[in-house]
Amino acid sequence: MRKTAICILGIIIILILIVVSNIGRFSFEKESALTPVNSGWQYRAGDSPIDKNGKFSWFYDNNNALWKDFSVHSHPNINNSNSYLWERVKLPKQNYRDPSIYFYTKKQDFQVFMDGERIYSFGNLNNKKLQGSFWHTIDLPNIYGGKVIYIRMHSIDKGALGEIINFEVGSKADEIVNIIMWDFLNFTMALLFVVIGIISLFVSFIRLRGKQLFIYASLCCICAGIWLISMGSMNQMFIYAPEFWGYIKMISGYSIPITFGLFINKLFNSKFSKMFNIIVVFHMLLLVVSLLGDFFNVMGMTATLPVYFFSFSLSTIMVMIVIIKNYSKHDVEVKIFSLGFIALCFSGIFDGFNWAFNPNHTQSYLTQWGMIIFLISLCIVVNLHYAKAKDDAIKYEKKLIESQQQLKFFSNISHELRTPLNSILSSLQLLNISIPDDSIKINGKDASDYFDVMRLNSFRLLKLVNNLIDINKIDAGYLKADFQNKDIVSVVEDITQSIANYIKSKGISIIFDTDVEEKVMACDIEKIERIMLNLLSNAVKFSKEGGEIYVEIHDADTEVVITVADTGIGIMADKLNDIFKRFVQVDKSFTRSHEGSGIGLSLVKELVEMHGGNIAVESEYGRGSKFMITLPVKQAENDTLNENMKIMEIEDIHNEKINIEFSDI
Repeated sequence: MRKTAICILGIIIILILIVVSNIGRFSFEKESALTPVNSGWQYRAGDSPIDKNGKFSWFYDNNNALWKDFSVHSHPNINNSNSYLWERVKLPKQNYRDPSIYFYTKKQDFQVFMDGERIYSFGNLNNKKLQGSFWHTIDLPNIYGGKVIYIRMHSIDKGALGEIINFEVGSKADEIVNIIMWDFLNFTMALLFVVIGIISLFVSFIRLRGKQLFIYASLCCICAGIWLISMGSMNQMFIYAPEFWGYIKMISGYSIPITFGLFINKLFNSKFSKMFNIIVVFHMLLLVVSLLGDFFNVMGMTATLPVYFFSFSLSTIMVMIVIIKNYSKHDVEVKIFSLGFIALCFSGIFDGFNWAFNPNHTQSYLTQWGMIIFLISLCIVVNLHYAKAKDDAIKYEKKLIESQQQLKFFSNISHELRTPLNSILSSLQLLNISIPDDSIKINGKDASDYFDVMRLNSFRLLKLVNNLIDINKIDAGYLKADFQNKDIVSVVEDITQSIANYIKSKGISIIFDTDVEEKVMACDIEKIERIMLNLLSNAVKFSKEGGEIYVEIHDADTEVVITVADTGIGIMADKLNDIFKRFVQVDKSFTRSHEGSGIGLSLVKELVEMHGGNIAVESEYGRGSKFMITLPVKQAENDTLNENMKIMEIEDIHNEKINIEFSDI
């Protein structure tokens, strides 16, 4: 409920920002405290000569025929770029407290004069690098009404030579408020995108371990936010560096399709990787060419803007087509996300074509509205995802409780079974000790075979119970490996030799081979014994008389590979992926002559992974199987055994363990 409330609150805040911003824009458009100066403008091409006093002579030239009229909503029709232009206008007679001019032009350096004296300047009037569109507040003397303002301009852009976007007179405080109210929504949304992108980037590295999809999405979000900030007006209130903001605007704008293409490529699992890679590489090259061209004064960075906006719009259209084409294949959350994303793409396409082909475009962008729709869709998706995750968590909790109850039940049952089994086996052992000739007679008949059957089946039950108890311990996290630095070659060889006579008695030969004489590494001897006895018992169980079993050790420097292979009946290909699952038997037809619970190989896999290794199997039905155990070569830091103790010999392996493991053959 808390996260749902946060999402709803976020949507409400966004809507409030929209309303406040538009109310502010409407009120300042209708009842602005500033006085626009739109009429009475004149221009004169070229540059004024300087008189003997070092003054520009055009200040005193009364030949009005040389001055031509124009409107501030257009610009003088001058065909010569990289040149100078003079403009003049008479100021209104209103008197404001702390008077100033709000002046907005683009891509040109200029100087402002009143009464023959320079009162403001921007640039050095010979800069051929990027400048961009910027507003200026020019302080006026207290007595300014009715005086003529002269502006000397130099532009690097033919289309913008002498262009004036805004020229308003009023109080400086009113100008600042006007800028804030006009650009509030754009700046707030842009800043919100930057913050969201930075937080997402941080979370993707900390929580998601640097997952590329979220990294690219975060970078795209940050680039879009920085681009919107640089395109607005409020940025100059924090850092008044026109050329800096110009480069930030171009670099962030050119980076949007790059990060956008990488994000979409990951989103669709590289299904359209070729197309999106072309988009990314093309815009990277376009950015490099623009930067190099500007750096070497070959061309201004803005020269590539039409190509950029056209290519970006075309790329976005292709992305929209891909999203719409796959729309019906997704669930509700992805569909809502896709709709918000399409709205964002459409607004970006509109602004792109508007920039590229409309020379009279405004400074208001549809992209910010697309961002609002996209953010609202994200809030809805997060809310739905949270509700779904909450339901899944409740279901998982119920299953976890049920699993714990089942584990407890199996653990209790296993211990209850093992107690009477141990009593039966102890009794049978005492009977064998008390009868010296190993002959048990009942009513004059030899009954020793019946006692052997009792002992064998007790071992089978004990094996099942032990496996169940160990599986439960592993699930509960109680079964841990006791690592000791031992010679793994000697350990495996001793285990193999301890059952060699038993295997040969079945008419099966066993061969042990190694390419290294000694390999000391950290291992748990008891668990290695358990692993090897299980694999060897399986090899015997599914091998016929005359078969062969191979145990090999290969030293791979940082790893040791232990192989147990046989020439038995093998495993069918469709069963290879199931043999390590619990309670799964290779083939039910085999269980009648070869007993098993389906726990052994699952336990073997758990014990191998406890050593940090892995187990794999290769088999061909009718020709045998090969199990490969790969263990990392590590050294135990705290070897609890005495270093002078010898490696476990054959006598150290209890015959009872062998009898239990081989009881179901």
